[in-house]
Amino acid sequence: MVLEEETSVVIRLGKDLSNNELNIINDYRKKEFNSQSLINPQPDNEHWKKKFFLLKDKKGFLLAFARLHETEVEFKDKRFPVLGIATLVAVKKGYGFGKHLMIYMKKYIQDTGITGLGYCNKKLTEYYRRIGFGIIEDGTLKTLYRDSEGKHHHDNWGGGDAIYVEGKDNLIKEILANQSENIFIFRPHW
Repeated sequence: MVLEEETSVVIRLGKDLSNNELNIINDYRKKEFNSQSLINPQPDNEHWKKKFFLLKDKKGFLLAFARLHETEVEFKDKRFPVLGIATLVAVKKGYGFGKHLMIYMKKYIQDTGITGLGYCNKKLTEYYRRIGFGIIEDGTLKTLYRDSEGKHHHDNWGGGDAIYVEGKDNLIKEILANQSENIFIFRPHW
């Protein structure tokens, strides 16, 4: 087992990822999520400035990765900036690398003061709860993607929970106090 002292978290923009890092990230996204889309940072796409969190061992081997993207949500006709939590993958399972990375990301999000919001399969809810994330039960069902034509779409996975880190704007407190209201996002569920 690799000890915490032998690991470090590196934050890179998509444009700064090495080809090796991109290959590993894309391979594991396909294995874990059956993702058919590739992360291919280019100046004209969203991956260029997206933040990737990489947990590495002292030799530079990638142990786990996740990403944050700056986006907005709308709740009760008001827009809020959020950090979208996405794509946590432990490359090497069973050693707590994903947990270590998510605890680091949680602290990072708290330090920004911006609300962090992500979505998970219900079988992962307790994992996130144990490492200190808040949970909105059935959060994917109350979150609707509003496309460029104004049409609303539910998530593609058939329901799950939302994980969060409350920001200074108290967005989550407002969401939890108004459970019948939908959350609108402007990019497909991440």
